[in-house]
Amino acid sequence: MLTLVLVAALSQTPGDEAAPAPPPAAQPAPAAQPGEPAVAPVAPVRNKAADDVTRAAKKAQELPPEERQKALQDLQAQYGGVDMNPVLPPPTWAMDRFVDLPPADQVRVIARHWLEDLIAGDSRAVIAAAGLPFYLEDRRLERPDELRNEWVRLLRSRRTDLLALYSIEVLTPAEMEKKYGKAPQRLARWDARGPNTYFAVANLSGHATVLLLKQAGLTWQVTAFHD
Repeated sequence: MLTLVLVAALSQTPGDEAAPAPPPAAQPAPAAQPGEPAVAPVAPVRNKAADDVTRAAKKAQELPPEERQKALQDLQAQYGGVDMNPVLPPPTWAMDRFVDLPPADQVRVIARHWLEDLIAGDSRAVIAAAGLPFYLEDRRLERPDELRNEWVRLLRSRRTDLLALYSIEVLTPAEMEKKYGKAPQRLARWDARGPNTYFAVANLSGHATVLLLKQAGLTWQVTAFHD
């Protein structure tokens, strides 16, 4: 079974591999205001918005260096943070540095932060960086309220703070199948097709956890989770 193979493989490498550090924060994230809900609603990603952001970012990257950074900052300010329109990296990151990373390194950064938010029990951040439809094992969650309610329930019922993230391996779907074999039947519904799709195999306290990430605009969304 995939899980047993992954656990065996990960148990041989308990140390963390060298991974690119996330881009430094531009400024601290604003604190929640009194009376705000604990979990922000999540809207499905609109393809048009993702296309608009990607197109604008490509134009910005063609500008001279002194103009490029400002253009990317303006783009981030225009489209808002990940909670509002999840097609950009978190608003506290230096986007011009993030978009210069190779795709696999971008995926590693996003996966690492998503798992760190999961360990911290931060349902708001976990939900904000997830894409719809979302597969939780073999369950398909299609509505924002389904995604929100399920992750709030899961994180309240688990002591995720006892977990430690040891390593993350990023693989294309072809590399994943070559190394670990075909996915078990319960994960056969995962949509791992397309060039802009990666698996992240994490070692959480010696246990294999698998994420599926897909590109959306200038960032990557976690669209499936298996532990």
